[in-house]
Amino acid sequence: METITDMHTHILPEMDDGSKSVDMSVAMLRKMAEMGITTVCATSHYYADQNDTATYCARRSKALEALHGILESDSSLPRIRPAAEVAYFRHMEEHHLERLCIEGTRTLMLEMPFTEWTDQQVETVTTLSLDQHYQVVLVHPERFCFSKGNRQKLEQMVELPIGLQVNAGSLISWSTRRLALELLRLTDTPLLGSDSHNLTSRAPNLKGGRDVIRRKLGEGFLARMDENAARLTAQG
Repeated sequence: METITDMHTHILPEMDDGSKSVDMSVAMLRKMAEMGITTVCATSHYYADQNDTATYCARRSKALEALHGILESDSSLPRIRPAAEVAYFRHMEEHHLERLCIEGTRTLMLEMPFTEWTDQQVETVTTLSLDQHYQVVLVHPERFCFSKGNRQKLEQMVELPIGLQVNAGSLISWSTRRLALELLRLTDTPLLGSDSHNLTSRAPNLKGGRDVIRRKLGEGFLARMDENAARLTAQG
């Protein structure tokens, strides 16, 4: 069976600004199943100034438990991999981040600041990647290329063994498609996520993004992205 992974979702009920209920989460999962998605990374927002890791993980476990019975009874739904969208915070390299990685891996989904990036922030990513051996994935990098400085720092960071996860919506939209495709070509580890939050304004849309990649970059490129996602979510 083909494995198709959505690397970035806000699928868990009442965790953040994503799904508001169990019913909404299940409806989102059904839409994902219709698109052929088999695995969903539940990357609820993690902000260090709002939750410590233990509190966050306890809340996440409770949200997962609320879906457990439905997922057990319906094998057609994608399986959920607990994870986090970790917002960059100062001195994060001094913290134990393993429990915020995709469960069973060292894959860390990292959201950089929505500001001009600093050399210190680049150094932190370097430390996480090279010294601490996290598989860092920068989420939706297209949102941060609003300045020449950030673009230059992003090009510097892709020299590291890190991944770039572009949002499907950025590929679907004409206004952002060119940049999204450029970023996928820029990295050795291109990845795709829906960043879906609900059923309306930010609904599951991975299929649309995959269709654009297939047309613009080819079936082989899409297959390589699927291989990257399978590798970075593999347990053990």
